[in-house]
Amino acid sequence: MKPNRDLGNASGDGFSVSGDDIDAEAIMQQIRARLRARRAEARARGLDFEAYAEGLYPLKADAVLSRDLYEAVRRLELSYDNVSVDLALTETRLPLIKGLVQRVRGALHALVLFYVNRLAARQVRINEQTTRALVALVRDLEAEVTDLRARLAKLEQKADRE
Repeated sequence: MKPNRDLGNASGDGFSVSGDDIDAEAIMQQIRARLRARRAEARARGLDFEAYAEGLYPLKADAVLSRDLYEAVRRLELSYDNVSVDLALTETRLPLIKGLVQRVRGALHALVLFYVNRLAARQVRINEQTTRALVALVRDLEAEVTDLRARLAKLEQKADRE
Protein backbone atom coordinates (compact mmCIF):
# COMPACT_ATOMS: atom_id res chain seq x y z
CA MET A 1 0.00 0.00 0.00
CA LYS A 2 1.31 3.43 -0.95
CA PRO A 3 1.21 6.28 1.56
CA ASN A 4 -1.26 9.16 1.43
CA ARG A 5 -0.12 11.98 -0.81
CA ASP A 6 -0.94 15.39 0.67
CA LEU A 7 -1.20 17.80 -2.25
CA GLY A 8 -2.27 20.73 -0.13
CA ASN A 9 -0.25 23.65 1.12
CA ALA A 10 0.73 24.87 4.56
CA SER A 11 -2.63 26.53 5.14
CA GLY A 12 -4.43 23.21 4.63
CA ASP A 13 -6.73 24.32 1.83
CA GLY A 14 -5.44 21.70 -0.64
CA PHE A 15 -6.59 18.15 -1.00
CA SER A 16 -5.36 14.63 -0.21
CA VAL A 17 -5.14 11.63 -2.44
CA SER A 18 -4.94 8.17 -0.95
CA GLY A 19 -5.28 4.63 -2.14
CA ASP A 20 -3.44 1.52 -3.22
CA ASP A 21 -3.50 2.23 -6.96
CA ILE A 22 -2.06 5.76 -7.03
CA ASP A 23 1.31 6.06 -8.70
CA ALA A 24 2.56 9.61 -8.24
CA GLU A 25 5.53 9.06 -10.53
CA ALA A 26 3.29 7.88 -13.38
CA ILE A 27 1.08 10.93 -12.94
CA MET A 28 4.13 13.22 -13.00
CA GLN A 29 5.39 11.50 -16.17
CA GLN A 30 2.02 12.16 -17.84
CA ILE A 31 2.13 15.81 -16.78
CA ARG A 32 5.68 16.21 -18.11
CA ALA A 33 4.71 14.55 -21.41
CA ARG A 34 1.74 16.90 -21.81
CA LEU A 35 3.94 19.91 -21.09
CA ARG A 36 6.46 18.76 -23.70
CA ALA A 37 3.65 18.30 -26.24
CA ARG A 38 2.24 21.76 -25.46
CA ARG A 39 5.68 23.35 -25.82
CA ALA A 40 6.19 21.64 -29.18
CA GLU A 41 2.73 22.76 -30.35
CA ALA A 42 3.45 26.33 -29.27
CA ARG A 43 6.80 26.32 -31.12
CA ALA A 44 5.10 24.98 -34.26
CA ARG A 45 2.61 27.87 -34.09
CA GLY A 46 5.39 30.40 -33.46
CA LEU A 47 4.32 31.13 -29.88
CA ASP A 48 6.36 31.53 -26.70
CA PHE A 49 5.00 28.75 -24.47
CA GLU A 50 6.74 29.95 -21.31
CA ALA A 51 5.25 33.43 -21.68
CA TYR A 52 1.83 31.90 -22.36
CA ALA A 53 2.09 29.66 -19.30
CA GLU A 54 2.94 32.71 -17.17
CA GLY A 55 -0.13 34.54 -18.49
CA LEU A 56 1.82 36.98 -20.61
CA TYR A 57 0.58 38.29 -23.93
CA PRO A 58 1.60 35.85 -26.69
CA LEU A 59 4.34 37.61 -28.58
CA LYS A 60 4.33 36.97 -32.33
CA ALA A 61 7.55 35.67 -33.85
CA ASP A 62 7.76 38.78 -36.07
CA ALA A 63 7.05 41.25 -33.23
CA VAL A 64 9.09 44.40 -33.67
CA LEU A 65 8.28 46.20 -30.42
CA SER A 66 8.92 45.29 -26.79
CA ARG A 67 6.88 42.75 -24.86
CA ASP A 68 6.14 45.43 -22.24
CA LEU A 69 4.35 47.57 -24.81
CA TYR A 70 2.27 44.65 -26.08
CA GLU A 71 1.45 43.69 -22.48
CA ALA A 72 0.34 47.22 -21.61
CA VAL A 73 -1.87 47.49 -24.69
CA ARG A 74 -3.39 44.07 -23.96
CA ARG A 75 -4.21 45.08 -20.38
CA LEU A 76 -5.84 48.26 -21.68
CA GLU A 77 -7.94 46.28 -24.14
CA LEU A 78 -9.14 44.00 -21.35
CA SER A 79 -9.87 46.60 -18.69
CA TYR A 80 -10.78 49.95 -20.26
CA ASP A 81 -14.41 49.53 -19.15
CA ASN A 82 -13.74 48.44 -15.58
CA VAL A 83 -14.61 51.67 -13.77
CA SER A 84 -18.03 51.24 -12.16
CA VAL A 85 -18.51 51.46 -8.40
CA ASP A 86 -20.71 49.14 -6.33
CA LEU A 87 -22.71 49.89 -3.20
CA ALA A 88 -20.79 49.06 -0.03
CA LEU A 89 -22.49 49.86 3.25
CA THR A 90 -21.18 49.05 6.70
CA GLU A 91 -23.45 48.05 9.57
CA THR A 92 -24.50 50.78 11.99
CA ARG A 93 -24.11 50.29 15.74
CA LEU A 94 -27.22 52.21 16.76
CA PRO A 95 -29.56 49.49 18.04
CA LEU A 96 -32.85 51.42 18.24
CA ILE A 97 -32.78 53.20 14.90
CA LYS A 98 -30.55 50.78 13.03
CA GLY A 99 -33.10 50.02 10.29
CA LEU A 100 -33.91 53.66 9.62
CA VAL A 101 -30.25 54.70 9.52
CA GLN A 102 -29.43 51.84 7.14
CA ARG A 103 -32.27 52.80 4.77
CA VAL A 104 -31.27 56.49 4.74
CA ARG A 105 -27.60 55.64 4.25
CA GLY A 106 -28.53 53.17 1.51
CA ALA A 107 -30.62 55.77 -0.30
CA LEU A 108 -27.87 58.39 -0.06
CA HIS A 109 -25.21 55.93 -1.24
CA ALA A 110 -27.43 54.85 -4.14
CA LEU A 111 -27.85 58.50 -5.18
CA VAL A 112 -24.10 59.11 -5.07
CA LEU A 113 -23.46 55.89 -7.00
CA PHE A 114 -25.97 56.93 -9.66
CA TYR A 115 -23.97 60.07 -10.44
CA VAL A 116 -20.58 58.40 -10.04
CA ASN A 117 -21.56 55.64 -12.45
CA ARG A 118 -22.87 58.19 -14.97
CA LEU A 119 -19.46 59.83 -14.85
CA ALA A 120 -17.82 56.39 -15.07
CA ALA A 121 -19.82 55.64 -18.24
CA ARG A 122 -18.38 58.77 -19.83
CA GLN A 123 -14.91 57.74 -18.72
CA VAL A 124 -15.42 54.30 -20.30
CA ARG A 125 -16.10 55.97 -23.66
CA ILE A 126 -12.94 58.05 -23.30
CA ASN A 127 -10.93 54.97 -22.27
CA GLU A 128 -12.29 53.00 -25.24
CA GLN A 129 -11.36 55.71 -27.74
CA THR A 130 -7.91 56.13 -26.18
CA THR A 131 -7.33 52.37 -26.30
CA ARG A 132 -8.42 52.18 -29.94
CA ALA A 133 -6.11 55.07 -30.82
CA LEU A 134 -3.21 53.43 -29.01
CA VAL A 135 -3.80 50.08 -30.75
CA ALA A 136 -3.89 51.84 -34.14
CA LEU A 137 -0.71 53.74 -33.23
CA VAL A 138 1.07 50.51 -32.27
CA ARG A 139 0.03 48.87 -35.55
CA ASP A 140 1.27 51.87 -37.54
CA LEU A 141 4.50 51.88 -35.54
CA GLU A 142 5.01 48.17 -36.23
CA ALA A 143 4.53 48.75 -39.97
CA GLU A 144 6.91 51.71 -39.92
CA VAL A 145 9.62 49.84 -38.01
CA THR A 146 9.29 46.83 -40.34
CA ASP A 147 9.53 49.10 -43.39
CA LEU A 148 12.54 50.96 -41.99
CA ARG A 149 14.33 47.71 -41.15
CA ALA A 150 13.75 46.43 -44.70
CA ARG A 151 15.05 49.69 -46.18
CA LEU A 152 18.08 49.60 -43.88
CA ALA A 153 18.85 46.02 -44.91
CA LYS A 154 18.71 47.05 -48.60
CA LEU A 155 21.02 49.99 -47.95
CA GLU A 156 23.46 47.76 -46.08
CA GLN A 157 23.46 45.24 -48.93
CA LYS A 158 24.07 48.05 -51.38
CA ALA A 159 26.94 49.41 -49.26
CA ASP A 160 28.50 45.93 -48.97
CA ARG A 161 28.47 45.52 -52.76
CA GLU A 162 30.25 48.84 -53.31
